[in-house]
Amino acid sequence: MLSIIRSGMAAASQEISVISNNISNASSIGFKRSSASFADQYTEQASKRPDQRVGHGVKLMAPRRMHSQGSLKETGNSLDLSIVGSGMFVLDTRPSQGTLSFTRDGSISVDSNGTLVNSDDVPFLDSSSNTITIPFNVSVQGRAPQRLTNVSVESDGSIKASYGTTEFLTVGKIGLARFPNETQLKALGSSNFGETDQSGAAILGNAKEPGFGLVQAGSLENSNTEITKELIMLMRAQQAFNGNAKMMETEGKVTAQLIR
Repeated sequence: MLSIIRSGMAAASQEISVISNNISNASSIGFKRSSASFADQYTEQASKRPDQRVGHGVKLMAPRRMHSQGSLKETGNSLDLSIVGSGMFVLDTRPSQGTLSFTRDGSISVDSNGTLVNSDDVPFLDSSSNTITIPFNVSVQGRAPQRLTNVSVESDGSIKASYGTTEFLTVGKIGLARFPNETQLKALGSSNFGETDQSGAAILGNAKEPGFGLVQAGSLENSNTEITKELIMLMRAQQAFNGNAKMMETEGKVTAQLIR
């Protein structure tokens, strides 16, 4: 009996931990919530009915991450990008981690070299795994150099740059990645993910291509955590933990009386 109660307490504790993590990241751009996962355990009862199974507690499973679309938050910044539909942005973490990373956080800025980077100065890549750079000055057909005046991003990820009042160039296209099983990606923190054997290798492409969503400029994707639902589940998990703790206390008292 004690082992069954302990498994119930462990399950409730894991659920509280997972829900607490969801709540603490509810305001993180591109965050994907997880849910605790359990399975009932049974044991064969030694009786005249060998096919009868008896509950043997709860088996803890790995939390399951939900990659459903989060709501979009309008920012008005032309380099704030969100993905409507499938796909993730590609980050060049090869120098630090040896592999690429992937995210739904499209908060993009331009560094001193004109490279598109995230808040950690990690470059965004195109579908060929190349960095994307926006020149600050261009000279077309021998005309006087023109300074960068505006940048916009189309729904297919094409990056359009304006120079002065006469020059308009496409300087690159933001790349996207999708996976055979994105729920098995490894969380790396800061809403970034890495591929695993279970997720399958990344399939690189561009927005609006088959299997990929479209890019919406001027907005960011919020976390898909709903605070109200998480709080309700948190209260339920806490009640389950308290109930199991009370059962543990009662079981201890009964056992103490029996061995006197």
